[in-house]
Amino acid sequence: MASNVLELTFLSRNKTIQMNKKSELRVISISGLESSQYSINTINGNQDGTIITHVKLNPREITITGDVKKNSNEDINRQQMISFFNPKFQGELRVNRNGNEKKISYVVSSFRFTNAKMSEWLQFEIVLDCPNPYFSSIDNFGKNIADITKQFAFPLAIIAGKGKIMGYKTYSNNVSLFNDGDCATGCEIKIKVTKGTVSNPKICLNNKFLQVNVDLKAGDELVINTNIRQKSIKLNGENVIQKINRKSSFFELNVGDNVMTYESDDGYENMSINVYFYKKYLGV
Repeated sequence: MASNVLELTFLSRNKTIQMNKKSELRVISISGLESSQYSINTINGNQDGTIITHVKLNPREITITGDVKKNSNEDINRQQMISFFNPKFQGELRVNRNGNEKKISYVVSSFRFTNAKMSEWLQFEIVLDCPNPYFSSIDNFGKNIADITKQFAFPLAIIAGKGKIMGYKTYSNNVSLFNDGDCATGCEIKIKVTKGTVSNPKICLNNKFLQVNVDLKAGDELVINTNIRQKSIKLNGENVIQKINRKSSFFELNVGDNVMTYESDDGYENMSINVYFYKKYLGV
């Protein structure tokens, strides 16, 4: 028999509100969890019909109706909701639908109680606007490109006079990244210089590349973010986006298999590189 679980978790300003079967706030209905509305751009040709030039997902609207359990906490819950669903602050909604959990950022478009009789259970309606229409995975997915392969285990035996290799660095300088979301997604790349120096590090993804023209020393950390609306390049926390190679692209991971490689003009073996990305989904 199929389960029927729906749990909503709202997060904003280090505060949390939950709505599920066991909480004092109950969901009666919800809409907008499926795919967002589309805008389809076309041009007229010399043939019958039109030619599709672009398909765009519009901002998502999520509407939630529910009620507040009538008990001694009713007024407390009412005041908490009024304070929490403040249109001046952004929030994050996490949806758990039968074990399938996704998250999305929102701003409150409308919040109101829909009945006025004191003797009845309080009923409410919340409308959320989501400028970025995609849901994403709860956790990011990470991979170390330049990894260390361990070469020992316990009990450990070392022959006198010969020593033992404790581990070696993998210099294949490429890694396969699999994106099984519904669309392409950006990523965050953290480059740490472990020793010596590195000159002009370069990250390649499929047929595109991004290179930063900087000289790095041991302890430096270069962070590259290719996500839409978050694109940035920072060296030890300082903005250095002006150092980007002009032929570079802020690439995205395509749906399916992706191959990422790294290199530099000098010292590529001195880099530790970690890649993180969230998978994007049309709905939940």
